[in-house]
Amino acid sequence: MNLAFWTNHDKTGKQLSRLGEFLLALPMVFFGVMHLTHGRGVAKIVPSWMPWRLFWAYFTGAALIAAGISIMARKHTRLAATLLGAMLLLFVFLIHLPSMVLSIAHHPGDFNILWSYNGTGGVNNALKDLALTTSALILAAGPTDPELNSSRQGGMVLGAIFAAIMALYGIEHLVYRGFTPGIPSWTLVSFWIPWRLFWGYSTGVALLSSGVSLLINKEARTAAVALGLMILVVAGCTYGFRALGDQGNIGELMNTAKDIGIAGGALILSGRLPKGHESS
Repeated sequence: MNLAFWTNHDKTGKQLSRLGEFLLALPMVFFGVMHLTHGRGVAKIVPSWMPWRLFWAYFTGAALIAAGISIMARKHTRLAATLLGAMLLLFVFLIHLPSMVLSIAHHPGDFNILWSYNGTGGVNNALKDLALTTSALILAAGPTDPELNSSRQGGMVLGAIFAAIMALYGIEHLVYRGFTPGIPSWTLVSFWIPWRLFWGYSTGVALLSSGVSLLINKEARTAAVALGLMILVVAGCTYGFRALGDQGNIGELMNTAKDIGIAGGALILSGRLPKGHESS
């Protein structure tokens, strides 16, 4: 099957983009439910200087559910996606970055602390939230209009950020061999996966090559679709092995849900790329 042909087919491209919207929105509803059912635990992550921490935990949960349902129902999609992207970006700046600064302050000689669970998951988790942020904003931007230079430039910047994150994950796979295949988890592999190193290196190469293809606009649509489908399949399979190894806890389920949302972002991006980005 010629993937480039199918990604350039208007109807198929729209269906894949719509699938991406669903994959992005569904985890948001799941996260929102988790905020409402585990509000006191979520409140502990809210910055200590913010008043009414439990209120913000519940408010964020309700907002995530509302955004996810709005996107799935295609009601006020751009507004919902814009607000979702803004909220996720606040998570990066108000939660992840302060956590990593504290980690460096407490463990200045151990840079690897940033790649492990330090309360919010370190760099890997921060980058996941940033990738979800760009996914939501790409959806909010709508199809790229070549006649609107600002729209086109904005879409290119968001796509470049998303692609750079994927490429960085790919490099990380080639340097650190202990991460799960696909988008690296915040924890190292401590369960059985057949041919783990092979799949780790393979998905690392796939992430890196797809990210580079998007950055240089070479077979970009095909790369975005292949990237989204690869992340989706590998995330599901990896979580399946975690569950078989009795490690399918709520934290890892939420981690996998983020991967699914990022897979949706890649498919949304594929539908936002003009046909001129697909080389022959």
